[in-house]
Amino acid sequence: MATKDGGSSQVKQATPEVQKICDEVHVGRDQFVHLRVHKSLPHSGEKLQLHGIQTSKTQQDRIEYF
Repeated sequence: MATKDGGSSQVKQATPEVQKICDEVHVGRDQFVHLRVHKSLPHSGEKLQLHGIQTSKTQQDRIEYF
């Protein structure tokens, strides 16, 4: 499947960088959230911005674009 810049990609394992972002979000034992985080381009300082959040998720919930 071809992707465009800024588009969604196939499901894949989290890189160490992505996992670090996820590890910083502690919700609770059986509580999960889905986050949509954007990292700006290098010329803009590569800052992270939260663009969306979905709450009341389970570990089995599929992660989809929102």
